[in-house]
Amino acid sequence: MTRATLCATALALGLSAGAMADGNKLLLECQDGISSMSGGVAKNPVGIGHCVGVLQATIDTLDLVHEAAGTPKLVCVPEGGIPMLQSMRVVVQSLEEHPQSLHLNESVLVVSALKNAFPCR
Repeated sequence: MTRATLCATALALGLSAGAMADGNKLLLECQDGISSMSGGVAKNPVGIGHCVGVLQATIDTLDLVHEAAGTPKLVCVPEGGIPMLQSMRVVVQSLEEHPQSLHLNESVLVVSALKNAFPCR
């Protein structure tokens, strides 16, 4: 797969997801995930699965594009990665701090939150 094909595929996946889900939905789902992973009762287990899936898929896509396309890293998480609960907390904090951006594509918001929390130096 060429770099152009890989980048176009990643972009298309991000754009198609934007038509279905934004930060408003992701915020609620990830808040529920934090609550349930901290001992609370899940209100929407499917939504929590969606939150986990979006976060993991976004992180994996960032790694894939970096490795396969040879692009610079956008996010530099600590060696060994970060627990999903921490990822959720980072994303929820960012979404809560930037309510004016909740209409944007959920994957774009996840990348932004992770870039701010784990910048590459």
